[in-house]
Amino acid sequence: MALECTLAALTNLDQTDPDAVQELLQICTRTLLSPTLWAWALGFTVVCAVIGGLIGATKGRMVAGVVWGIALGPIGWVVIAVSNGNQPACPDCGQTNPTDAKTCRHCGVNLRAASMRTDLASFKRNDSGRGW
Repeated sequence: MALECTLAALTNLDQTDPDAVQELLQICTRTLLSPTLWAWALGFTVVCAVIGGLIGATKGRMVAGVVWGIALGPIGWVVIAVSNGNQPACPDCGQTNPTDAKTCRHCGVNLRAASMRTDLASFKRNDSGRGW
């Protein structure tokens, strides 16, 4: 009877027979050190990292997406997908924009000039022309 490295083989193992224990240990060690298994694991990790990076790139957090993808695989994709992005919000419309954007892609305001406005200037702009 050929032994395989399975839970059934482990539960049916006669623990008083040292030769059987040694044989099962060698079979399980060969299985875990198999290059095919490691190639699949490495390939899966790379795919998870790439997909995590792509999801993170949409949030402005590509490196975090890669790290979460490597660490947790598909669960990491969900973590990065529901996390807050690093993309700055437009001071006028509040929508997110890429970090290197010069104008808001939603309302067209100049983001650099708008970010330099003070709270007092925004208050005066919103309150102009109303009087008492």
